[in-house]
Amino acid sequence: MTSNQIIDGFVLEFPIWSLFLLFILLAIAATGFATITSWWKLRHIPAASFWAPFTRLWIARITFSGKQYWKHREWHQKYGPLVRIGPQEVVTDSPAILRQINAINPSYNRGTYYKAGRFNPYHDNLFTTIEADAHSKARARSSAAYSGRETPGLEQRIDEQISTMMQLIRTKYAWSSAAKGDLQLLDLGHITNFFATDVISRIGFGYAIGYLQDDKDHYDFLGSIKRLWPYMSTIADLPWARAIFFSPLFLTLFGPKPTDRHGFGALMGVAAQLIRERMDSREGGQGDMLESLLNRNFSEEECESEGLLILLAGVESTACALRTIWTHVITSPRVYSGLKSEIDDATRNARVSTPITYAEGTQLSYLRAVVYEGIRMRPPLLGLFPKVVPSPGAWFEGHFFPAGTLLCANLSALLQSPELFGRDAQCFRPERFTELPDEQRKEMERNIELVFGHGQWMCAGKNIAFMEMFKTTFELFRNFDVEIAFPFTPCKTESYGVFLDSQLFVRVCLNI
Repeated sequence: MTSNQIIDGFVLEFPIWSLFLLFILLAIAATGFATITSWWKLRHIPAASFWAPFTRLWIARITFSGKQYWKHREWHQKYGPLVRIGPQEVVTDSPAILRQINAINPSYNRGTYYKAGRFNPYHDNLFTTIEADAHSKARARSSAAYSGRETPGLEQRIDEQISTMMQLIRTKYAWSSAAKGDLQLLDLGHITNFFATDVISRIGFGYAIGYLQDDKDHYDFLGSIKRLWPYMSTIADLPWARAIFFSPLFLTLFGPKPTDRHGFGALMGVAAQLIRERMDSREGGQGDMLESLLNRNFSEEECESEGLLILLAGVESTACALRTIWTHVITSPRVYSGLKSEIDDATRNARVSTPITYAEGTQLSYLRAVVYEGIRMRPPLLGLFPKVVPSPGAWFEGHFFPAGTLLCANLSALLQSPELFGRDAQCFRPERFTELPDEQRKEMERNIELVFGHGQWMCAGKNIAFMEMFKTTFELFRNFDVEIAFPFTPCKTESYGVFLDSQLFVRVCLNI
């Protein structure tokens, strides 16, 4: 009997449904083996859920629930500094570990989680570049634009938008004894986003879109992003979903496009037009980020990709930080009084300019404490930001982590740690900074600054964000008295990688 006859006989003897069943059984066995192997590698790390070693769906469910921030804070109270949250993912609230894996070290790459920040199907930006070496080169090319080294008018452009915001509040929302008729309540959710968008477009492209000028969400950009956040953040937690929804094919077919009339795509179109006009004219002397990028030979496509990152990352994070700082000040009478007293004293004794400069703001001890304490109460971004353990593995807290393990940051828990910030860490108390010796204060500030990353992976816009926080906080409370409009229902808050605060209404009075 020939070999062909044997094979033919085998196929005839076993019908096709039997072969299909065999295939299913083999697939189940392979999946089971992979699951057990995955569980075994990190079996020594306590898991936040029974499902954590086997699937990421449970963490995606938390993200989609809008309760991400509060759930993340619970893990380390129960399980310690290292907690397993996925088949390969371990999260930590240890500043030492986070500094080690984020240091200037080419061995730790980013996880593919970062690809969820990609909206151009063909080009990565500084955020979505995951290889350490490639990121170092990309950062070196663009750092001058973000740092202000090649954007000399950076602070002046921020001052312009602060002035526009103060004027909007004064003319449309502020009450005074001379005011007649009903004035509107100010929604801090809207105005902080309007301010951040105009600042980013002005310093990025030399053109403020006009959110503050018109008190309007142009192109429904902010509204569309707000609606997208629950889905984008959930997809970011699932590797298979990221591979589909942020693939070049999907983005090409279904992603936002510069030709869109509304939403993120419409703003992409505005940015693309500004970039194209600048490249065609080659007009110099603008002193903005776009000019810096062009001076460093960024192509049109690279400028567009980097511009999308600037718009998306620079708006929500800064706006969230401003709302957190301001709301905590408004709802803390002692802090409100202390900050107003320092502002009045600095103004009366001519220790600050009009508007205040960033350098002057950092020298006001209570303002500085309020800003840092505000960031500590609620991180501007809530991502896991995983780094990949390199070969042959690494040891942390006496535990071995095999190569390929994804070490993630839990900033929600870190910033509320009693070990780092005292037994009253859950309370808003800026005095924790002013009552300490300088070295201890600086250490607390360094721990808080981990929300901006560290070392090689530090946020390129950190300096800009701090400039906005110091200057706007001072000017708001220098010019106005602010109070929560509805104390029993101050606002609705959900967290999806960022905080979405709605109906955060305040009553504003002129500070006479």
